[in-house]
Amino acid sequence: MDYRLIIFVLTGALISDASVQTRQFYFVNTPLNWTDARSFCRQFYSDLATIENTADVSAVTNTTSNYTGKAWIGLLNIWIWSLNDTSLYGEGGTGFLNWGPGYPVYGQQSCVLVFGIQTSAPGIWTNWYCTHALPFVCYNGAINGVSSFVLVNDFMTWTDAQSYCRNNYVDLASIRNEAENSIITNLAGVYGVFIGLHQDVVWSDGSTSVFRNWASGEPYMYSSIDECITTSFSDSGLWSNDNCSLSSPFICYTTAPSNAQSFGATAQNETSITLQWSQVNSGVSFILQFNGTVKTIAAPVGGGPVTQTVSSLTAGTEYTFTLFSVFDNVRSSGVTIIAATDQYDYF
Repeated sequence: MDYRLIIFVLTGALISDASVQTRQFYFVNTPLNWTDARSFCRQFYSDLATIENTADVSAVTNTTSNYTGKAWIGLLNIWIWSLNDTSLYGEGGTGFLNWGPGYPVYGQQSCVLVFGIQTSAPGIWTNWYCTHALPFVCYNGAINGVSSFVLVNDFMTWTDAQSYCRNNYVDLASIRNEAENSIITNLAGVYGVFIGLHQDVVWSDGSTSVFRNWASGEPYMYSSIDECITTSFSDSGLWSNDNCSLSSPFICYTTAPSNAQSFGATAQNETSITLQWSQVNSGVSFILQFNGTVKTIAAPVGGGPVTQTVSSLTAGTEYTFTLFSVFDNVRSSGVTIIAATDQYDYF
């Protein structure tokens, strides 16, 4: 008998990377400021939109065909310290700032320097280009409850200075009060020195995604306060900074469902494998993928495990099965197992 491989084509289509979406996006055509928009999204969805790739950009721009303006997403452009340590700052962070008159200037100078005691503006802060090389001050922890700072006279970019401080001390210096500002001013002497304050963009939901889709000339800081990010429906979904207090429509998202638990093979013979897994939540359906084909499995009714038998397989062959949970057209990251059919018994 001829026991060649027979592929059992399951319901569905081939899965491509372009179809993978772990978030569902929603356009809300109610103008709100960024903070109120975030509160709305957190109440009725998951959060303001986090956009992690070009597929997400397309999904966001496809949420509406009747709007050509801008909409808030979950990205925030803020002044933050390199050292993220609430035990150092307290829950409120450090509110101490010592900008010089007219500073920060608005543009792409995203790092901060402090002028030394022997300069014309001792102790004053200004924002400066992160790619320019300057001396810098590192934080070396607390000694007897007093912050210890170290001047490094080597000229480095802000990023290289940050790495140097983290490798040799704790981090670039944070300044919490006038006393610490005076210490660093005296250390700096004739120089302007980099400290740890810089502009950065953070996602509302805490995502660490580094994907960016800036319009030309962005991000451009227009003020010394935090600024929020909009996506443009008339400019291919490109992003720009805007004043957070302005009212604009916005994009929310819902998260992907959890992966199914206890996914495994419970039985097999020469031509089939029976799979079983636990239900996730009410209304969650499943997609089972193997050999480049998929099967959509409707949300089960009632409790108990879900069972699925895959047939028309080849004896003595290993198969890789990936199971996705699906809710509201958003699928989970998937869980994968390998299972094998029995060897064919010729006797």
